[in-house]
Amino acid sequence: MRSPVHLKLDLAVYGVRLGEELAKERIFSAPASARDFASRDVELILPEDIVARCPVGTRSASKSPYLLRNVDDQFVIEDDSGERTPVGVVPPPRFYNEATTAGTPMWQVGTVHAGYLSIDPATTCGFAAKGAACQFCTMQNDTSATGAAPRTVEEVLEVVRAAFDEGAAEFVYFNTGYFDSDDGGFAFLQPYVEAIKKHFDTLVALQIHPPKDNQWIDRTYAAGVDALSYAIEIHDPVALAKFCRGRSEFIGRQRYYDALEHAATIFPSGTVWSDLIVGLESLESTKEGISALTDMGVLPILSLFRPLDETELREHAPPAPESVAPVYAHLYQAVRDARINVQFMRDLGYAITPIEARFFAGEDAKLDVAVSSFYRSKIGSRAVRGLSKLRRRLRVKTVSDSFDSSRL
Repeated sequence: MRSPVHLKLDLAVYGVRLGEELAKERIFSAPASARDFASRDVELILPEDIVARCPVGTRSASKSPYLLRNVDDQFVIEDDSGERTPVGVVPPPRFYNEATTAGTPMWQVGTVHAGYLSIDPATTCGFAAKGAACQFCTMQNDTSATGAAPRTVEEVLEVVRAAFDEGAAEFVYFNTGYFDSDDGGFAFLQPYVEAIKKHFDTLVALQIHPPKDNQWIDRTYAAGVDALSYAIEIHDPVALAKFCRGRSEFIGRQRYYDALEHAATIFPSGTVWSDLIVGLESLESTKEGISALTDMGVLPILSLFRPLDETELREHAPPAPESVAPVYAHLYQAVRDARINVQFMRDLGYAITPIEARFFAGEDAKLDVAVSSFYRSKIGSRAVRGLSKLRRRLRVKTVSDSFDSSRL
């Protein structure tokens, strides 16, 4: 039997078909206008508690060798050989059926993935507005949110409270697009971060574009952000310019690496990360990107390119899963050699995290597994939040003095 992470990789590439008995189930239906299209994925819990997000209903998924069925009241993934793997299916949270006081469907404000609540209060991306969206991004043809007003802080708090009260999520993750400003978009997000930190005992992660002045990174930490990402996506500069024109032209590749290197000196080990997409550049270039990130103390997260029907790259074939295994093995080894904490970024349905990459490295990772199990527990989660608060208090005066001198 293949490891659950090998299966996760296959499912990311091929997607999954639904058995006849499941195809009409409401649990697998998606809101037709979901902006980020994440809701057309099904989230599965594979053996060893590996979280996997699998496309359903796409052209590639209709030809997948994997079939999701319900057999004797147990969900299973069945491959072409008939081998079955028991899995759990994560149902959409109940709050998706509710609306905010302002009348907005809550699923349009925040979506849940692997225990975290993902929110983009801006509702649109500056790259898309400039006609320079990344070619793999579904927002390139989405005009529904153009000119739309940002979500209010009160509306975001309503959705966070609904998700937490239901137990659907424990952490908050802000992921917003490009802002043509010196702060990279943090000034826009700061009121949301501070409001959540005021009202909830939770961790907040941020994925934004890098600022022009790195002292904004100090300010991001002081405001209460627990984990931070500036996602370079593609290491090779030629491929970056081809597939991510906005990142290349309006920000520049070097600013991402400069900001990440500085952030790794401010935030705790393992809480600064950057995504790399496997399949849009040579595998050797991706390995070089992994090494460049780990050398500066940044955690690489590898997602596998998959063509979506709504993007320019819908005909761009994803790499074969067996061909990319050495890249994931390199990820695990590079992170271990750099002694970067692998426990904070561990359950991501869309990507292979370094702790999951151990399945490709052929190494004994029993300690990683044991520690990960602790951090998954409620006691472990509280310990992480407590340590995060203590560390921030010890650093905040230094950061404040830095603001005073810079007049930011």
